[in-house]
Amino acid sequence: LASQIYVACQNGKVDQALSLGFLLCWIAGDVTNFVGCYLTNQLPIQTVTAISYVNMDIILISQFVYYKLKNQKMTKCKVFQ
Repeated sequence: LASQIYVACQNGKVDQALSLGFLLCWIAGDVTNFVGCYLTNQLPIQTVTAISYVNMDIILISQFVYYKLKNQKMTKCKVFQ
């Protein structure tokens, strides 16, 4: 997943490669995984892994929003030129 984040930064096309609905479903699954780990007192490594997944999801969603806004702004600039 970390390599996916790196490649997305390089090409700047996250908003074209993933949908927001997919990302929201993905983070919902990882958040419920974390809640389940916490409520059932799982091993610390499982809880840390769940936290790591949620953090990666937040980074992906942040990238999605950033590049969506950036690409829309660039499109508007091209239209006005």
